[in-house]
Amino acid sequence: MVVGALFSGALVGAIRTSLTPDPFAGDLQWTAWQTLFGDPSFGAAVVFTIGVTVAATLVSALLAIPVAAALRDTAWARTFATLPVLVPHLLVAVVAVLWIGPGGLADRLIGGMPIEVVRARSGLGIVIVYVAKEVPFLALLLLAHWGDVLRDREEAAAVHGAGALARFRHMVVPGLRSPLAIGSLLVAAFVAGSFEVPMLVGPTHPDTIATYALRATRVADLQGQAIAAAALLVASGLVVAITVPAAWLVGRRRG
Repeated sequence: MVVGALFSGALVGAIRTSLTPDPFAGDLQWTAWQTLFGDPSFGAAVVFTIGVTVAATLVSALLAIPVAAALRDTAWARTFATLPVLVPHLLVAVVAVLWIGPGGLADRLIGGMPIEVVRARSGLGIVIVYVAKEVPFLALLLLAHWGDVLRDREEAAAVHGAGALARFRHMVVPGLRSPLAIGSLLVAAFVAGSFEVPMLVGPTHPDTIATYALRATRVADLQGQAIAAAALLVASGLVVAITVPAAWLVGRRRG
């Protein structure tokens, strides 16, 4: 109830701001929405945000299972893997700039990066930073569900002659599907709405939806706030559009 009240309150406030940025104005206007959808830069921001979100989420999810398998039987490695989860995304982005950015340490050591990472128009730098942060998070989430029950099933399957690949496919993957899907939804929601990493390691164009909203507020009048609120509502709608069918699919699989 508390989360619902806070979320719905923020949502109502954003909708009102997008329609009337002046709290003392009584009339509602669609000017911000018309400006938003008439701006080609926003269309590019939506496409870029979807691409970065999908890429970062899929790569993180694919790497999480082998990383969790490598950490499963080593207590010190699990503790070490916890450290990246505690580090802010902004700090990881700063380290990426210092190491693999133009003129960074890697650039100086090898005499030039073979590919552009930081400020790459493809969003490669953004994806790398998110993968470095979210793979440990997803791996620890999987390890919390990769307990004795799942281990016993693997051992029982091995006794009956199942190979490593068969055990992984028929025992491990079904047991970890639900936590991996839920964790991936959290990652996708965060990537779609975050702005600090794209601002630091992303390209100057196109923007993500979050950075587009941030730039829209840097104007003298209140119309920029209305445009920013409308843009963030689109980002929220994008997250809901991803979450609802995925959550339904997870619940159907679990049933």
